[in-house]
Amino acid sequence: MPNRVLVVDDLSISRVILRARLSAACYDTLLAHSGQEALDLARRELPDLVLMHCGLPDLDGAEVCRMLRADPRTWHIPVILFSAQGSRANRLAALAAGADDFLVRPLDENYLLSRLRALLRRSALERDYQGQETPALRAGLADAVRTNARSGRVGLVEPEGGSASDIAAPIDMRIAMSDALNPPQQSALPDVFLLAPEIIGGQGLAIISELQSRPMTRQIPIVAILPQDMTVECGMVLDLGAEIVLRLPLDPEETRLRLDAVIRRKTWADALRLALGAELDLASRDALTGLFNRRHALSRLTEMIEGRADTPARHFALLMIDLDNFKQVNDLFGHLSGDAVLTEVAARMASAVRSDDLLARFGGEEFLLALPGLDALSARAMAEQIRSRIESAEYRTGPNNTRLRITASIGVSVHDGSQQASAEPVSAQIQRLIDQADQALHTAKSSGRNRVALGFSAVA
Repeated sequence: MPNRVLVVDDLSISRVILRARLSAACYDTLLAHSGQEALDLARRELPDLVLMHCGLPDLDGAEVCRMLRADPRTWHIPVILFSAQGSRANRLAALAAGADDFLVRPLDENYLLSRLRALLRRSALERDYQGQETPALRAGLADAVRTNARSGRVGLVEPEGGSASDIAAPIDMRIAMSDALNPPQQSALPDVFLLAPEIIGGQGLAIISELQSRPMTRQIPIVAILPQDMTVECGMVLDLGAEIVLRLPLDPEETRLRLDAVIRRKTWADALRLALGAELDLASRDALTGLFNRRHALSRLTEMIEGRADTPARHFALLMIDLDNFKQVNDLFGHLSGDAVLTEVAARMASAVRSDDLLARFGGEEFLLALPGLDALSARAMAEQIRSRIESAEYRTGPNNTRLRITASIGVSVHDGSQQASAEPVSAQIQRLIDQADQALHTAKSSGRNRVALGFSAVA
């Protein structure tokens, strides 16, 4: 589906010309002749970008931009303002209002299309967010933005073996090109790469592609500084992945406004990634205990059997842990007391396991614990430790602070990692391990409870 651009201009001939240029580049267009019409169309149609003349008959373009930025429905839409008057005051007013760029008529078609592509590429994350926003994600994003809000560090990337010429920009650190491409650590990197003009002139445009392709630097926005005579390169720089292009000589205030906007977008994008990661983690967790849930446990067991780069194929032990006579807790003291007991049991078990162990609530009062690298003897010792920790102290619950003694029975099975060539499907192997641990658990229950029993695979 083509991107839609809202073209706003009080001159009909200008709207027609811009529509023709954009249509030739395979963009759909919406047309508006006034600020109010632009606001109505933007709120109703949610275009992918707004290209707007500053001198509208009813509202100034900068004022329309401020209103779009203040509206939760349209704050994410990129806005380019243009005018025949390219004065410094007009540029600063447009940028201060939240415009992503300010262009001067007559518009350079090649640069305009490159700028559109760069802005649409950048705003794809915002559009995706708008499409999947949920109350939980919105709250998580707000928390992440507050947690990660910072002034932002601008790093000037300089030629190897020499300093770049002085530029009027808020620079927090200077970085040699080799250190930008191969940083010693993530903390040594800035929030924005500012490429000195000598970098593009001496090293060429490949530096942008390199920074965009490397894992440690691909999320860092790039701002390129170019001399006035490098007109053709401006569009190429944007198409290769740079956020914006600054032209020499730099205006200190304009540079600050543009860099501040880049840093705000970077902070928001980082926060969104954190919020999405947190929401995905919550989807794999049991809401009551905070342990992993059954679905995540089965997925991890599949990885442990199949073997992956981050989960090498190896043998592991599987423990099925079930609380003894737990139904009586719910029947006598209520489900709130039962929930409190489950939460405390989960905390006691979590304090005993290793960082690479898998502890999950498998259902009701039953828990699963996978122990990578442990044989039957070591797994039994760990199971005894878990059992002992669960009964180590009384549980206090209910309005009367009732004291309860809670115990658990545990069944153990072992997966032999040397049998990876088995033709048995992974799902069948998992079910067999769980069944063996469940059978051992039943043995522990029928033998008096509060004990550990080994399944067939563990004693074979």
